[in-house]
Amino acid sequence: MNGFKKLLLAAICVQTSACFWVTTKHEGETLRKDIVRIDKVQSDQGESMGSTVEKLKETLDEASKLLARNSADLGAQFDGLEQENARLTGLVMEAKRLTDNVYTDAQRFDKRIDELESRLAELEGKIVTPTASQSPDALYDEGMRAFSANDYNKARQIFRKLVIKFPNHGKADDAQYRRGESYYVQQDYKSAVKEYQAVFEKFGSSTLADDALFRAGEASEKLKQCIDARAYFGLLRQRYPKSDKVKAAKKKDATLKKRLKSSKYCKD
Repeated sequence: MNGFKKLLLAAICVQTSACFWVTTKHEGETLRKDIVRIDKVQSDQGESMGSTVEKLKETLDEASKLLARNSADLGAQFDGLEQENARLTGLVMEAKRLTDNVYTDAQRFDKRIDELESRLAELEGKIVTPTASQSPDALYDEGMRAFSANDYNKARQIFRKLVIKFPNHGKADDAQYRRGESYYVQQDYKSAVKEYQAVFEKFGSSTLADDALFRAGEASEKLKQCIDARAYFGLLRQRYPKSDKVKAAKKKDATLKKRLKSSKYCKD
């Protein structure tokens, strides 16, 4: 009989009266000590396991609380994001509405300006050139004479009259372009940009439309409005890819792109 079997049998004998196995006194004492030791080990293991289970329970409770708190936080954040998104959507819609209103007002304003310019041209024709012929060719020639004589104010008045009175004439686009050139020479670049842009808007199929966009870009560059200048150069390349100004426009655009962050060259 090995030690384990003896120990097991001794345990049974101690706890029951039906044990007929006889052992020595020394063996009995040894078995009793082993039984006490086993009981203690079992007791210690039970306490240790109980402590471990308790810690596990505490950990699970803490994890549950943390998960619940995080879930609540995420829910609150989601609600906040929804509210923020709704607010931004409202702002975008309001901005679009305002933009549409501005565009509509701008159209009405441009129409009113055209009416006023037409009326002004009539008045200027009576005051500045009372004896001038009313034919478009005669008006153009007279305007060019004033332009060549550096009488830019008079030239602009005559060219305006030609553009408004004879918008479909072959020299109307040239007259409009010359108005831009007269302002450019006088370094009134802001007014020059407006006149050059009018060439593109009113005479988009003209052979001068690409030149007008290029000059509008140059005038904007003079004003240090680099973004506007790049827009004109880009529009030229897009709308008139076969223009002899495309190469120069690309070069200008590349230079402006490098200068965008320099206040020396660019305001915007």
